[in-house]
Amino acid sequence: MNPEVITTEHWADISTMLRFLWLYWLFIIGFATNMLLAHALIPSLISSRQLPSSVARVRPLLYMGALGILTIAILFFILAVVNADVVGRLWGRWWI
Repeated sequence: MNPEVITTEHWADISTMLRFLWLYWLFIIGFATNMLLAHALIPSLISSRQLPSSVARVRPLLYMGALGILTIAILFFILAVVNADVVGRLWGRWWI
């Protein structure tokens, strides 16, 4: 089974899908960084007295930021999946 000829429209759709995938990846890295700071590093540094206990007030803000970033990341992933129909237009079947 031969794939269809890739046109400029197909390349534009592939580019859009890849942009959403890259944005998803970047936002997941941001989510993981916020969670690591809020859930592991800050409590550890406070318990070892390398940071003052007043820094613990920042943790809820980091959790809320992580939740917002995760929401945006899920949105970008959904948009990438929606734009993945270009693969179906190029090849007749998904599993070759």
